[in-house]
Amino acid sequence: ASLRVEPDLISQIKEAQKEDNKIWTIIENLDKQVEFRLDDDNVLWQAFLVE
Repeated sequence: ASLRVEPDLISQIKEAQKEDNKIWTIIENLDKQVEFRLDDDNVLWQAFLVE
């Protein structure tokens, strides 16, 4: 028998964001917009505005 450890969802998101050039463009321009935010773990989140 073998044991396989799967990363949790946040870890998968963090790894995927590291390789996404569009994400890095957004992160570099965070001070110019309010639609996105970067959390304490450096995960980029899109804000959803309810009107």
